[in-house]
Amino acid sequence: MEERALDTQELLDEEKEFGFARVYSVELKYKERPRLDRELLYANMERYTGKLEQPGRQESEAKLAVWEANEEAGKDLLHFFHLNYNVHYQEGDMPAQTSLTDMEHRPVSEYATAIQQAWHWGEAEQTLQECRHSLLLIDMMASGLEPKSRLELFTGALRAILETAPCDALYFRESDKLVEPGAYLAAIEQGAGLYGAMNVRFYNVKGTGSDRHEGLMDTIGLAALGIPDVQCHFYDLAPNEVAGVLTDIGYYLFNQGDVISDGETIGFTEDMRWRCEHQYALAAPRRVVIDLDPGEPHYAGRQGSGEE
Repeated sequence: MEERALDTQELLDEEKEFGFARVYSVELKYKERPRLDRELLYANMERYTGKLEQPGRQESEAKLAVWEANEEAGKDLLHFFHLNYNVHYQEGDMPAQTSLTDMEHRPVSEYATAIQQAWHWGEAEQTLQECRHSLLLIDMMASGLEPKSRLELFTGALRAILETAPCDALYFRESDKLVEPGAYLAAIEQGAGLYGAMNVRFYNVKGTGSDRHEGLMDTIGLAALGIPDVQCHFYDLAPNEVAGVLTDIGYYLFNQGDVISDGETIGFTEDMRWRCEHQYALAAPRRVVIDLDPGEPHYAGRQGSGEE
């Protein structure tokens, strides 16, 4: 038992170093208290994650089961068992699960870093200031799924809730990203599955003694799913162009897995040859990233040594 406990702790330590999220979560923010139509929610959940099993229903191929907390618990809780998404363990298969519950509403100040990077949504801070109620959606026993299946399940559950009780703002905890719900749903419909799950951040780097324009851009959210994030520390490159590169590589890694080897170069034009290397992120939180070296005279860091 001690040896097994040690192995488990080592696994947890490795996941912490990588930035992996054993529980994935998103907050749904509301200006008015939401009201959930249970039947509509179950119908939507069936549509996006699998058939629903409810007491009294006789379906031989039910694909989802629901547990509701006792009202005396003082908090609404819906717990879904997604039989279409089984996780394999030595002891046997277990369905991945999602839970929807009330959560204590948090002040706007607690979303400061997300607001600073909300380049895609200029009204994010004002919308948060007007919100007074929150729901929390999390997954459980789902970390053993392949990243694409895990996000597919979570996205389906989130869509079901949004179509039942539309909210005013979404906050993806693992990507520290505030999202306008309508934009999120439109992006998902268009195949941009990482719209909420991956955030592209930009930092102006000052005080280094150089007269050149120095910047740092990275993605956050991929490591939480078990895939390296991407970063580039650079001089005199257009941030929008760097953001496009990071986004494209982020989607490539999400679709193909961690298939880029250290020392390999990647590029989308004949002249583009950016060298790749796995490192720890320069910007918090601590997680594994693929560092991109665009070459001289643009690279502002040093791969391998950790020096800048």
